[in-house]
Amino acid sequence: MGFGTLFRGIALTGLSSVGLVPTALALTCNTADRSVLMILDASGSMNAMLPSGESRFQVARRATKDVARFLPGDAQLALRLYGSKSPRADHNCLDTAVAVPFGPASTSAGQIAASVDAAKAQGYTPIAYVLTQAARDFRADARKRTIVLVSDGKETCDGDPALAGKELADAGITVHTVGFIADAAARMQLQAVARATGGSYFDAPIGPELPEMMESALNACSKTVVALPAKAKKGKLRTTSAWITLPVLDSATGQEVAKFDRMHMEVELPAGIYEVKFGSGSWKGVEVRPGEKTTIEPGELRVESGDPSVHVSATVVDSETAAKYGKFDPVTTRMTLMPGVYDLRFRNTEWRYVKVDGGTTTVLKPAAVILNENLQWKKANVKTQNGEEAFRFDAVTWRAALPPGDYIVEVDGNQIPFQAEEGSVLEVNSQ
Repeated sequence: MGFGTLFRGIALTGLSSVGLVPTALALTCNTADRSVLMILDASGSMNAMLPSGESRFQVARRATKDVARFLPGDAQLALRLYGSKSPRADHNCLDTAVAVPFGPASTSAGQIAASVDAAKAQGYTPIAYVLTQAARDFRADARKRTIVLVSDGKETCDGDPALAGKELADAGITVHTVGFIADAAARMQLQAVARATGGSYFDAPIGPELPEMMESALNACSKTVVALPAKAKKGKLRTTSAWITLPVLDSATGQEVAKFDRMHMEVELPAGIYEVKFGSGSWKGVEVRPGEKTTIEPGELRVESGDPSVHVSATVVDSETAAKYGKFDPVTTRMTLMPGVYDLRFRNTEWRYVKVDGGTTTVLKPAAVILNENLQWKKANVKTQNGEEAFRFDAVTWRAALPPGDYIVEVDGNQIPFQAEEGSVLEVNSQ
């Protein structure tokens, strides 16, 4: 995008910091001559549960139903979903479609409600591809083209959302982004998309505030975006942790340009958009600016059994893509991870939707079932309430680590109910 390519909208103050919204929102740009495309995340991670007992998608579904009433009746409104058509096993990175085409906001509420009620959160998060497709959704005569993107996660497919944002800016489209319980990596990507297009980022870190943040995004004005010629001066990219070698790639070319490791936690790079590879995944949308330092902060996941004699054996996978990131065993009890939502796969059970955020340590305490060494038994196992086997004891294994849940411990026909909470221990002894 060359110098002077974009001059549009009304400039606001800088991007919001985490937990805050941009100032000057009393000056609304929510006018009747706008065309607004809502993009809603229906990926698998939206099934994660909130403290209220609802899933993220249930809260987002309810908030989206109210969108039409926040707009003037004559404004054009449409809805696009992603992740709702294909289950995780399909690995579908093209899973997005217009659920409700553009029409007057005054008549769209019923269609939007029906669409989100019928939608199922289950697939991937192809944000870059979604934004590319969304640019084609607007009518040729559309004025003040605006996208409001609501997402809880980061890109899980090819492409870089920040680069896609720059393409939308060239097309004169503003993107306001709403991070819904977003981790540090997702938040960085969504902020980069908004910044590139003259939009603003809004943070809904807990859940109940999502409707308010969506309304604020609809009221927000676009800022004037001017791309000056690139400066030769380089910037710096830093990580606070590098437990393994982390390749750094130029997002535009896909070429590796640097590496992080335990001895090299900071690199100097030309200004641009980069991604950092974390095993099976990538932290994308990392923007390096001339003369500035950009820091990415991985998080740590740690397991501690309720009884020190019980070792945890579990594989860590991405909740959305099932990509493997590592394994806990008697030697490995902590792991450095890219911010995200993960599952722990035990033998036959799962601890789902564990959020790991940047710069923080998440500690999980599996429950434990112990058969006393003096207990004489022939057959013993642990079953879930629906009768599925969660763990089977054998001649060398008489200690089990389990995720929280309701179980039945069976020992030679004796059934012992076990309501397992984090860190709880059930020991079975002889009389």
